Amino acid sequence: MTTLDTWLETAPPIGSSVGEFVARDGAKLGFTGYRTDAPAETGTALVYLHGIESHAGWFEQPAELLQQRGYHCFCLDRRGSGINRDDRAFLSGDTPSLQTLFDDVRTFRDLLRGRFERVFLVGLSWGGKLGTGYVLGHPKDFDGLILITPGLAAKVDVSPRTKVGIFFALLLSPTRTFKLPIEPEMFTDTPRFVDYIRQDPLRIKRATARFLYASRKLDGYIAGRVGEIKTPTQLFLAGEDRIIDNNGVLEIVRHAEPAGLEVHTYEDLQHSIQFEAPQRLVDDMTAWIARQATA
Repeated sequence: MTTLDTWLETAPPIGSSVGEFVARDGAKLGFTGYRTDAPAETGTALVYLHGIESHAGWFEQPAELLQQRGYHCFCLDRRGSGINRDDRAFLSGDTPSLQTLFDDVRTFRDLLRGRFERVFLVGLSWGGKLGTGYVLGHPKDFDGLILITPGLAAKVDVSPRTKVGIFFALLLSPTRTFKLPIEPEMFTDTPRFVDYIRQDPLRIKRATARFLYASRKLDGYIAGRVGEIKTPTQLFLAGEDRIIDNNGVLEIVRHAEPAGLEVHTYEDLQHSIQFEAPQRLVDDMTAWIARQATA
């Protein structure tokens, strides 16, 4: 197993490489990291959480650009996603509980303590919802929260019939899977990216009842505590988003009024702005991160 210590010493400063860490329950989780030559103890690290159907690989372009600018970037694959699936004994599209997801983020954050001057949490789509929930419970763990088209309010949902099926599955077969209500064309209208998403063998198309329950539980947790967000926050929205309800997200975030709130709306883009405009995204991210140092 390539531990974080080993990874920091041996990972190449160009491109990505895989490392592992041990979760609180003893499970071994993989991450995809982008190391730089910048001294870790005086540098800035970003921890990235992906969307409901995706994985660390969907953030490759921004991560490489961040790496080139001297930022260490750690892209975590959620249990049941990306490299944390069958090869590590995880059921695809599954998680035991919401608390398990929070614990996995906290475990990795604890491993970074004392190693970096500053650490920021980046959440894209569903990962933005998970990141928001995490900082509500641990407001001092990260120096800032960057939300990219976050799933705090959605335009898409499973059907009422599917919801009934999920309810009974929770009672009888919690690992039964259900089709997710997102199609490749909802992420982007660029043909090559649509093809990449459609053909991606690691894309999650179905999720278990208990994962979907954890997701719904996360909605309620955020709704009940959203006014308590203290972590400085940057928000990115896509003007043509077919997955996220931008007005709903804005209402939630502005109600919270976190410190350092900065909102960017890329009016002509669809949901996956990390595919469509990685350079612009990284430019805006790094400018905001730099401002937080003097805030």
